[in-house]
Amino acid sequence: MSKPMHLRALIAAWLALATASPALAEVAADTVYRNARIYTVDSARRWAEAVAIRDGRFVYVGDNAGVKIFIGPKTDVEDVKGHMVMPGIHDAHQHMVIAQARNIYCQVSSEADIKALIAALKACPASKRPDGWIIADVYRGDNFPGGQADRKFLDEAFPDTPVYIREWSFHHALVNTKALTIAGIDRNTPDPEGGTILHRADGEPTGELLAGATYLASRHLPPLPEKTVRKALLDTAALCAQYGITSVQDAGVTESVARALHDLDREGLWHLRTLAHVFWGNPAVSMVSLQESEKTLSERKAFRSERVSIDAVKLLIDGSPLQPHHTDVELDAHGHYDRSKLYTDPETIAAALTRFDKEGLRVKMHAVGTGANRVAVDAIAAMRKVNGRSALMPELAHSLYFSQQDLDRLAPLGIVAEMSPAIWEIKGPLTASLAGAWPFRSLLERGVTMTIGSDWVVLPTPNLFPAIGGMLDHGDQSISLADALAIATINGARVSGWGDVAGSIEVGKMADMIILDRNLFDVTPDKIAETRVLRTIFEGRVIYKAN
Repeated sequence: MSKPMHLRALIAAWLALATASPALAEVAADTVYRNARIYTVDSARRWAEAVAIRDGRFVYVGDNAGVKIFIGPKTDVEDVKGHMVMPGIHDAHQHMVIAQARNIYCQVSSEADIKALIAALKACPASKRPDGWIIADVYRGDNFPGGQADRKFLDEAFPDTPVYIREWSFHHALVNTKALTIAGIDRNTPDPEGGTILHRADGEPTGELLAGATYLASRHLPPLPEKTVRKALLDTAALCAQYGITSVQDAGVTESVARALHDLDREGLWHLRTLAHVFWGNPAVSMVSLQESEKTLSERKAFRSERVSIDAVKLLIDGSPLQPHHTDVELDAHGHYDRSKLYTDPETIAAALTRFDKEGLRVKMHAVGTGANRVAVDAIAAMRKVNGRSALMPELAHSLYFSQQDLDRLAPLGIVAEMSPAIWEIKGPLTASLAGAWPFRSLLERGVTMTIGSDWVVLPTPNLFPAIGGMLDHGDQSISLADALAIATINGARVSGWGDVAGSIEVGKMADMIILDRNLFDVTPDKIAETRVLRTIFEGRVIYKAN
């Protein structure tokens, strides 16, 4: 070969490499995970062996052979060693700050008798007594002498310190005389709408405040400092990562929480896709004034960020089904309900929903009893009649019970059944009064979209794996694992408005996925409950790795 030809060959080879390098760089992934059992929750391709991630998104989902082209000199290649991988879990019902009260305020065991309760309150350190108040979780009235909670026991131990204790359902409260005085509550104070002040035989208040009456006292509690709110949110996000949760709906936020979420995301500290529902409605139960709620909603654009939206509201229609003070609203034998027990009247709910739907706000309604669900379904029907069918899917939080009539109305109206709190797998006193609740199969057979929520505040953690296993072992209402996983992932993403970017493992979507210590399809429901998350990946970054 002559020198000119040799030179031309070298130049041609150099040009070819120079031309190819940008293409190779474009194809190469930041990270490749291979040798995995990947359950994608994508109906077009249920299983895969490998994924490639670039710039926080999946650029390849397929087999081990096909992913090789995405491996470049700087690609981090992870051998998953046959572990199961699935999309990150969506928790459709959390209380990210309220649930952290266990780390902010005094704590009392729900099994504590009055002696143990007083001892726990006395042992509570000064650091957990804001502005001189003792605020605590939780008490049960049936553990008091005579089976009835009364402030006299608190007064004997704390005559000069205001005490506020939340009841184990988190819908009621017990306060002492000092707190009643601060709140201006006496024997002549009328019951607020949606609430009851319990009285002794002599007419004096017992100190127990039911449902909306709690606001008479809780509005005097010291507000949480900004740094406490931020820490509570970050602690919750870390806990979510530990349990494989990569997206949540907070079922009731105030302006301070909305602002903290926005700031944390803008600072690059928030690794949890979040739809925050602003409390709205009767202030006695939403715990914020209607004016405050409207102000927060009017400023919601300012609170939006890449991973946080507050384009959503939360309404409460009735209360709790737990004894001894159940405040849920049921239908009677004639299909009627007691309007006086509703937290908000049906006409106000229907008008609010119609307005919110027009404004593009997603709605979640707390409705426990069959009567409350009738009110909610009627309101949504009225909204659809005025506005027509929109892409927004209103949610019924908890979905414990439905009448046969309303069960058949849900799918045609585009209503979501949000299944919570995730305690159906628990056998014992906590769920003994909830027989027949959460009709998974009946809803699925009717084409109703379901989501799953921990309602984290009731349980120690937001771990949803026990509940996923519990859906497979729920008597004649049991469903398949494939359906349970869709409920726990893609359904929540779609309902929250980000189904096109999250909820399943597909090319183009954000790389939110979790690696498990077992293949859920190979074990029994009780073993699903024991699942450990080995790694949580959010937008391509590892945000949790088990020790």
